[in-house]
Order: sequence, then C-alpha cells, then structure tokens
Amino acid sequence: MNEILLMLQLFTVIPIQKEIPYDRERFTKTAVLLPILGGVIGLVEGGAALLLQMLFGPISSILFILMMDAFLTKGIHLDGLADTCDGLFSGRDRKTMLEIMKDSRLGTFGALSLLFYLLLKAALLLEFDRVMILRLVLLLPVIGRSMMVFGAFRSVYARPHGFGGIYIGKISMLSLVISSGGALLYSSVLLGISGGISWIAALFLIFLMKQRVEKRLGGMTGDVLGAFMEVSQVLFLLVYLLMES
Repeated sequence: MNEILLMLQLFTVIPIQKEIPYDRERFTKTAVLLPILGGVIGLVEGGAALLLQMLFGPISSILFILMMDAFLTKGIHLDGLADTCDGLFSGRDRKTMLEIMKDSRLGTFGALSLLFYLLLKAALLLEFDRVMILRLVLLLPVIGRSMMVFGAFRSVYARPHGFGGIYIGKISMLSLVISSGGALLYSSVLLGISGGISWIAALFLIFLMKQRVEKRLGGMTGDVLGAFMEVSQVLFLLVYLLMES
C-alpha cells in the first residue's frame, strides 16, 4: 500500500498526507504497480469526465479531461514526449541528442509534437459516444503505463545516472507478465475482444519504436518511457477506432 501512495506522491498532484521513506532499490520493484497507478488515475479522471459530460458538450468536456490529465500527472509524460521529439528529430549524433533531451527548454519539434498529439487524441476521442469515452478515460492511463513497463524491460539506460534508471533494465519477466497481462485483461473487459486486439497492436508498434530508439540513443531514457506512455494511447485509439468502424 505504501508503494502505491509513494507513486501517487511522485507521479501525481494528489495530496497524500503521509511521510513515506524512499528506498531506490525497493522502489524499482514498483514497476509492476504502474498499471494499477494508471487505474487509480483513470478512476479519478473517469469520475471527473462523468461530471463534465453532464455540464458541457463533447468538445469542451474532452478538452477539460485532457487538461485535467496533464495537471494531475504534473505533465511529466508530456514533457518526456516533447523532449524525446526534440532530441530524436534534431538529426544530431547520439551524445547531442541526449543533451538536447535533457535541456529544460522546449524546442520546435517538442512544441509541435505536443500540439499534434493533443489535437489527435482529442479528435479520436470525439469519434466515440459518451459511454465509450468514459470507458476509454478509465482505460487509457492503464494502457500507457503498461507500455512504460514494456519499454523498460531488457533495455539499457542511455545515461550514466538519472531517475529513469530506477526502472530501465531492471524489470523482471514476472513484472512484465503481470503488468501486461493485467492491462490486456482490463482492455478486454472494458472493450471486448477489440480492446484486447488493439492493446496487442499498440504493444507491437511500441516494440518497433523501442527498437528504433535504442538504435539511435544506445538505450532508453525516462523521457522515452514518458513518450511511450503518451503515444501508446493514441496508437490504441487509432487501432480500436479502425476495428470498430
């Protein structure tokens, strides 16, 4: 229980009024709990989405949901997406790409990636009815975090030190199976067989991205895991929408 509370303290703005000691080695083992953290976030956002749908139309409610997700998670993963795009699309060598990704300033590619990502995610959600949007709001945070576990599995940390090194290359096979199996089951329960197939398709596409990134950077970083978390949600929505069309 303390592990989940600590993850909420570190990865969200949810006020947890409890002092929990941080142990790096012990925290590494919380990777298996990342989809559960996503489930908690999904429940909070799902409750808010239900209220928003009663007060506003589809466009406004979805925009508020996206804003809430960004603020609730401190924009950590969106920042990872922007930094990853700034680095990978810079066309520089490996060392320079890593330096660009570490730079706190937002570059052109990072800004464009955030703009197009949020527009595409909103547009895809608008393709569904209200009930399906609620299910997706519950599900997407779980999917994204299961892909983070996969991204960190059997990889090398591309930096000498940093927060991403807590998970990258330190995920056990058991943790991967539990987190992936849980996300796959949750997708299938909420959306049926199409949800399960869409999760598998998104996993395959993230696998291809992972191979490409590891070749360019010589490993993974926390920013890339954040990018996987965000991008996998859009990939899932795209596949699921095509299957249901």
